[in-house]
Amino acid sequence: MRRIVTIAVIVCSFVAAISWRVPAQPSSVVDRAALGQALATAWLPLESGLVLGSTQGIPISAKYELEDGVLQLSVYTLKPDASAGDRFSEVIVDFSAGMIARVEALTDSADLSAAQNQRAAMASAKRSLGAATAEAVDGNPGYRAVSAMPGLDGGHPVAEVTLVRGDHWKVVAAPLN
Repeated sequence: MRRIVTIAVIVCSFVAAISWRVPAQPSSVVDRAALGQALATAWLPLESGLVLGSTQGIPISAKYELEDGVLQLSVYTLKPDASAGDRFSEVIVDFSAGMIARVEALTDSADLSAAQNQRAAMASAKRSLGAATAEAVDGNPGYRAVSAMPGLDGGHPVAEVTLVRGDHWKVVAAPLN
């Protein structure tokens, strides 16, 4: 009897675990579909957003995202300052006008942590994030960049570039050295 109860508990736990994971998958598909649909209205390539962001500092990441249901192009930048400490900013690019909409200092701890990790990855980069993103787009005709995030792969800096063409998404690793 004890063995049957143990098996029943294990099976119920397994079923409960599956039911908790399943809802997360459709929402990410829905989020991607919504982002992909919104991107159809944005004529400005991510690479151009990186160039615009560079007027405010060194671009360390960029992404198109839906913020409260509204599409925006966000570029994190770094202004190195040995005496006062590095300053991280989020540059919001107006993708319909091709100009900077606003610049905000990063103050949220999660955003600052992400920016510091991105700075660490870019510290040993020999190429700009914009150049790596452009290479990823050029190597995948018909796709456009949705995001470019630097990281380390085996100690080597790489940009993880998310690309989309219609409803087909893929991630390409572009070397930064």
